[in-house]
Amino acid sequence: MCALVCELPDRSAESPRLDGFCSKQSRLEPFVPIRLQSIQQQASQDDAALTKARQRIEQASAILVSGRIHSVESARSAIELAKRFGATIDPWDSDGALDAIASLQRVGGYGVSLGEARNHSDLWIVVGDDRLLEQTPRLPFAMHRGGSQRLLLLGTWSDSSVRIWQAAGFEVLCLSVCVEGVPKYLSQATRLGQDHCQTELGKWILQAQYTTILFSPWALQVTYRDLWIDLLSRWVLTRNETARIATLCWGSLQSTFHQTCTWLTGFPGRIHFDNQQAFYDPNRFAAKHWCTRQDSGDQTARRSLLLWIDDSLDELPDELVEQKIPKVIIGPNQNKLACPSDLWLPAGIMGVTHSANIFRGDQTILAKIPLEGRGSPTHYLSPSDWVGRLLR
Repeated sequence: MCALVCELPDRSAESPRLDGFCSKQSRLEPFVPIRLQSIQQQASQDDAALTKARQRIEQASAILVSGRIHSVESARSAIELAKRFGATIDPWDSDGALDAIASLQRVGGYGVSLGEARNHSDLWIVVGDDRLLEQTPRLPFAMHRGGSQRLLLLGTWSDSSVRIWQAAGFEVLCLSVCVEGVPKYLSQATRLGQDHCQTELGKWILQAQYTTILFSPWALQVTYRDLWIDLLSRWVLTRNETARIATLCWGSLQSTFHQTCTWLTGFPGRIHFDNQQAFYDPNRFAAKHWCTRQDSGDQTARRSLLLWIDDSLDELPDELVEQKIPKVIIGPNQNKLACPSDLWLPAGIMGVTHSANIFRGDQTILAKIPLEGRGSPTHYLSPSDWVGRLLR
């Protein structure tokens, strides 16, 4: 895969084996065989599960389509299903992306793509901690264009992370500061101007011709994420009166859903369909809020249905498993099924049994995840294939 995708963890040393059908458990546990039956047996079981899933969907009084929807194909099919059955749709971990969108709506801002920032920035400011590199280990090398480039690391970074940034070619200044106070810290460091600046941080920023600030909303350890982004954006807007500075809001794999949903509906998610029309409410239609409301009474929970579409190999979140809402799960991992009525439709693995299109972390370039030289077994359905069969 192209290194500029910079969103899938680098696990090339642990490439999955396709022995029959395998699913990797969360936290890089070894692959465990979960389908060893003959193709004919499995096809019969899949057809029976598909029939049950259709019945559950048709009988449900309220449906939530959620999950870890990381590909354009899965996003398109999920939105079409929600539209067909009058469902609510929102990815499970969408809080970070929606906070960034809400801030942009209120304050505005200057954004930049990874390519432009790499080619033109002479100073990078990266806010966060080691989790950014755990999720996107090749990001430093995709950011560096070659030659001399300065990098300010603000937050809590380990020595090993600093060495990775240095190995990518950056001249690094790492300052251990509380992320919560970074917008105020940046404002104080630059308010006196270059002639009177006393700090190394302020000097680096004021000397730069083009600065890019990179942060990832899902990795921000702050009390009120949307207000934090507001403060940072206001400082960026002020700095642009005398210098060139932009933000690069680095998204998770969930960005693909938000981009696709915006194309198709005009909204980034958290929508409910009624008579084929999309209604947007960032609070009421949030996936976790929906589950809390539906789980408030046993009768309500039994009439509700959560359709979980998963392009990842992770298990279901514990907070979801503990709820009483019946679930139809489409994904490669069998998960922990708490309700007797839960139903699993086994899907293939993105990049292993089927190719997929995703957005990069800066949300500007669509990248195709190939099969990496493996043949694609025709009897392994992708999540979007399963949804397509449900829609027939």
